[in-house]
Order: sequence, then structure tokens, then C-alpha cells
Amino acid sequence: MTFYLAKFLQAFGFADVGYALLVGVTEEHGMGKELLLLSIGVVVFSLGRYLEGKATA
Repeated sequence: MTFYLAKFLQAFGFADVGYALLVGVTEEHGMGKELLLLSIGVVVFSLGRYLEGKATA
């Protein structure tokens, strides 16, 4: 079960980074929001990577 949670977190983090890019390109003065979303996506993806390592070990 932990493995699937990890994969979900990785997919969510990846999608969040893509959304951050979209926000940064489409919104005027969206750099702050883009960086916030980017950092959240990186943290969520990294948490998924960590859990994946724990699940397969």
C-alpha cells in the first residue's frame, strides 16, 4: 500500500510542478505563486521518492 501512496505522491508532485509552470507563463506577476507551487511540488515528489525507497526495501 505504501508503494502506491508513494507513486501517487510522485504523480501529484509532478503535476503540481507542471501547473506551476502554467501559472508562471499565463498569469501576470505570477512569479511568487509559481515558486511557491514549484517548491510544494518538489517537496511532495521528494516525499514520494522517500516512501518508495522505504516500501521496496
